[in-house]
Amino acid sequence: MPRSTSKKPARTDTTNRGSRSSKATAPARLFDVTRSARRPVEGTFEYVPLEQIRLAKNPRRDISPEGIDRLAGMLMSSGQLEPAIGRRFDTDDVMVYAGQRRFLAAQRSGELAGVDGFEGLKPVDTLLVRLLDYTPTDADIRRIQAQENQHEDLSLRDKQDQFADCWLARVGGFEDDRLASVCAELGYDAKLAWNLRRQLTLPDELRGRVSERPSGDQLSIKMANRLADMGETSSSLMHAVAARITTADHHQQALNSIGEFVQRTVIEQPDLYAVRLEEGAAVLDGHEQIERARAHLSSGGRETLVQTLGCDADKLELELQALSARAQRQMFRLDVDRSLRDRAAAGRYAWVHERGADYAAAMWVVAPEFMIAAVHEALAASDSDTAAARDESYFGAADAGDEETEEALANERARREEVRKLHEEATNSNLGLGYDISTGLLEPRGEQLDALRSIVVRLLADQYPSIVAYGAGWTSRERQQPVGDTGRFEPLQVGAIVDAELQRALEDPDPLRGILQFVSRWAAAFVLDPNGVPRTTALGSDRMARKVQAVLPAGESQLRSAVWQLMRPMLSPRLAEVNRDEFVLDDTLALAADIDAARADSALEDIDLGEEQQAA
Repeated sequence: MPRSTSKKPARTDTTNRGSRSSKATAPARLFDVTRSARRPVEGTFEYVPLEQIRLAKNPRRDISPEGIDRLAGMLMSSGQLEPAIGRRFDTDDVMVYAGQRRFLAAQRSGELAGVDGFEGLKPVDTLLVRLLDYTPTDADIRRIQAQENQHEDLSLRDKQDQFADCWLARVGGFEDDRLASVCAELGYDAKLAWNLRRQLTLPDELRGRVSERPSGDQLSIKMANRLADMGETSSSLMHAVAARITTADHHQQALNSIGEFVQRTVIEQPDLYAVRLEEGAAVLDGHEQIERARAHLSSGGRETLVQTLGCDADKLELELQALSARAQRQMFRLDVDRSLRDRAAAGRYAWVHERGADYAAAMWVVAPEFMIAAVHEALAASDSDTAAARDESYFGAADAGDEETEEALANERARREEVRKLHEEATNSNLGLGYDISTGLLEPRGEQLDALRSIVVRLLADQYPSIVAYGAGWTSRERQQPVGDTGRFEPLQVGAIVDAELQRALEDPDPLRGILQFVSRWAAAFVLDPNGVPRTTALGSDRMARKVQAVLPAGESQLRSAVWQLMRPMLSPRLAEVNRDEFVLDDTLALAADIDAARADSALEDIDLGEEQQAA
């Protein structure tokens, strides 16, 4: 193998040394091989002593010792066929980005040279490194290492870590865009990226058990995806199921019938909260369900029940005790019907296992507050029905033996029962919606925030298009057009401005910031300096003054205070001063003058004109 005769770096090929300036930037494509024209090679090549090399952070952590030994033998016998890639930061400091295994093998060669199997070989003391003439960015380093690691597949754990780094570097974007970008950077296909994305939601202890060829208590990728889906609904159920998978047989049982595996887990672990809802075949004891759920309530569940039961937080335990006693006294039974199951599934209060088109889904409620609310609402509906008097006076005078009358009475009762059931289902659905809203807003999803953004900005756009255009049109040159050759500018048409502002708000990666973008343009209409706005144009100060006044009347109001609170931090000192009197009402500065006296007639001699005027 070629070896350096001096500890000083020996350049074997050079490019223009001026290109090694600290101001050099990365090329658009690293080591571009898409052009056939002759040109200098990027960077320089040096034989770098091992003691000058340090390794950059690398996603590869699982490294086969046998593989390192084999590579060390090849380096000693055949030399280094492919250079590492790095950057020199000082005369004795080289950071290597690609070449981790070569460096480790070179170090290992010092221990292997001359021993059995490596007789007559000399240890490696230098590595050939292509030195970049610029400091690569984190994205450059990931691209270099991703291509380098194609030589030998990373372990699944290393792929998880590599994916996590790239994924977190793109936080704030839409999920599909982030996945596509990660695939492009790391060279992953869409299926692998999706699987890694699902595994990223697992806790570390479960992620470390995932294997492409599972054995023992390891988890297959398919099982890991199922656990990740389960964890989105219930972390405790996910951990309990994963804890039972301790052998290959258990793993196969879980894959073949996850529903049965979950039910067995629930039976074997009484401390785990999971209530199976089986439509038409289950009647649950109300008192028992309340007591069991109370023992598993979280702080978030308690907050939900405070809203559902309409009580103070410090009175919640008393309310639950009273509800439990009431259910026990009435021997109340909760019917598991389709409405209850639909609510549990739609609100993600239950983990659902779809069993195919021919079978109803298996379902386990994992939110104890849901079961308490369900019993509470069903009890309230039952009390209402019991209290309602049945009006059968129409048939009171009829002869009990009259067959027509008895048939009519039976039909009437059947009709009333049908009406009662329909009313009960509708009432439960409506009350359930209120509960679902309260619980669903504890952790709003990304699509809900996007929908909120769309509702808010479209309502403002529909109701106040001219106000939005007035605020945006006079505060942004992008929303203006030149007026002939006068050198002046005026706002675009109202519709064009509103559409542009809608697009900006709806395309912002952050829904809340998108709302702020749009609302701020609307609110800007109320704090413009009218001296900077022409009076007679379509969005002129004279034409808009009445509309602005109608939307935000002068005087004290909560809406006016909110507009000031939103805009004040963004106003320049001048605009803040211009608008202060319009928005800031200080009751302590109330006029001390006597209003009646001020309105009374005054004589000229009563007016103090000052000494100079008197002298004149």
